[in-house]
Amino acid sequence: MSEAMTVETIVEAYWRLQGYWTKLRFPFQKERGGWSDIDILAYHPEEKSLVISESKVRGSKRDIYAYTKYSREEYGTIFEYDKEKKKENYLAFLRNVKCICSNKTVFRNFRGMVNSLIVQLVSNYFIDNDVLQEVKKDIFKRIEDSIPAGVKTEIRLDTTLEIICEIIKLEGKSPQGRRYGHPVIDIARELNRYLHPDIRYTGKEKKMIEGIKGKLRKTFLDSLR
Repeated sequence: MSEAMTVETIVEAYWRLQGYWTKLRFPFQKERGGWSDIDILAYHPEEKSLVISESKVRGSKRDIYAYTKYSREEYGTIFEYDKEKKKENYLAFLRNVKCICSNKTVFRNFRGMVNSLIVQLVSNYFIDNDVLQEVKKDIFKRIEDSIPAGVKTEIRLDTTLEIICEIIKLEGKSPQGRRYGHPVIDIARELNRYLHPDIRYTGKEKKMIEGIKGKLRKTFLDSLR
């Protein structure tokens, strides 16, 4: 549970840095009864953009599931590839899109509040570029009838690594000068501090600055090796 919550917090940070209001574990009642939740719900009120995001990280701690053109030839569509014991695994959340897009779950007037919808899976699935567009088309076909007419829809398939890297980039561009009060964004802030530092109080030997910058970056890069 703690690992899953950490990944959800990472995804939430990504959308928050782009001006979205965010909610973790948004509960809703399914059409046939029973309850479920949306891992990350994000909304941009000015753009009327809604994000439905599911985060999944399973298997051993270093496992990556790679879906390539060869995977497609051997296993079939992403839905066949996704099955575990004949049941959909990561992509099972797509069944709830119709309920989420109704007028009783997130908004009472969904079409009035939403111009664009982003359906996102963040996981340890690596989708190769050779098949990425085909996979997005397959997923869109699955949910197309569940989305109100006129709502522009985008499918996002991201690895956790891609989201972390985007957070670092977005925080680096942010003009905010004080801490964010968000654990993930504040970690990105500290990484940017040491990877792109303004070196101060070095004394007269200004030529030392580049050397200090290099040592700080090397400390980080050595940890990745």
